[in-house]
Amino acid sequence: MGAGNGEKKKEEGNGALKIRKNWGKWLFVLALIFLVCVANRKVLPEILREAARTSPILIGMSCLLSAGYFLTEGKIIQVMTGLNEPLRHQSAFTWGKGIACAFYCEFYRVATLGSGSGIAEIYYLNSYGVQAGTATGMSLVQYIMYKLAVAAYGIAGFLILTAKGESCVRGYGKLMLLGCLITVLVTAALLFVAIGKRACSVIFTFLKKKGKGRWEEKLLALEEQAELCQKEAGLLLKNPKKLLCIILLNILKVSFWYAVPWLFLAGKIPLSLPEIMLLTALIQMLAAVIPVPSGIGSVEYVFTLFFGVYAGSVSAVSAALMYRFATFLFPCIPGGVLAFRHYRWNKKRKISQAEERKECLSDY
Repeated sequence: MGAGNGEKKKEEGNGALKIRKNWGKWLFVLALIFLVCVANRKVLPEILREAARTSPILIGMSCLLSAGYFLTEGKIIQVMTGLNEPLRHQSAFTWGKGIACAFYCEFYRVATLGSGSGIAEIYYLNSYGVQAGTATGMSLVQYIMYKLAVAAYGIAGFLILTAKGESCVRGYGKLMLLGCLITVLVTAALLFVAIGKRACSVIFTFLKKKGKGRWEEKLLALEEQAELCQKEAGLLLKNPKKLLCIILLNILKVSFWYAVPWLFLAGKIPLSLPEIMLLTALIQMLAAVIPVPSGIGSVEYVFTLFFGVYAGSVSAVSAALMYRFATFLFPCIPGGVLAFRHYRWNKKRKISQAEERKECLSDY
């Protein structure tokens, strides 16, 4: 009984800690936004006027491109669920459910500034019969595949724009090269965890021997997550067609977002659509290196730094705000509606299951 109460108190403590961390992240982001506004108070009215003059048609088109990202993400989730043999004998996890899952996770990504999207996906998939362990592995593999697409796209952007001698690359070449190297190292580490099963096992065994006590529980949790990730990665590697499909879908997915700045900068800068997409890919990759929740502030800073070379700071900041709205705030709206609907559906489902169990017990 005492052990049960101890576990309950521990879970409550962990929940309270997560809430405090989430509030801390929001306070940090709000403070960052306030400082940016203060630092740019002289040009802020001009930036807001520029943003206000943006055509509603362009904003609508940017939202449609953003929606394309989540339609593709939904297809990726559907393909990933099809990797598991037990699921093939259940009712199929449709593309529509995958799209709903993608928007649902986006709502929690915004609400928690990034940390809750993976947990949200696990919960959503589990409500449709996917085991929590399988859903965890799927979520981790999806994240790695996404990071691979971002890294490959960003590095391609750096190489192509460097070869063309673009002025933004000439001015910040060393910074871009450093960002590319950090991205390569991070991506290599993620791939190592996903496919280096034996090496990971040796490393965790060594760390558990050295980290007994306060680190032991965390190491066990990390080892379990690595094993789940390796299991799903193994299934994916055994199916080359689906592996290729997921790689191409990830490239298509991020392409929808990378095309958004073109809507707001076309005609203002001497770059074509492919060049703007490559530069946006490079910006997104470099911004991910800066440790800021959900890239808020870092994306806008790097975006303004590089596109400002061509468009000037006012137009670049205005385009960055539109990009943030289309890729971050807009998806939160359908995501919030779907989260509410899923909550009600899941609640009714659990009540129905409880009533069925009661009937079975009474019959027995």
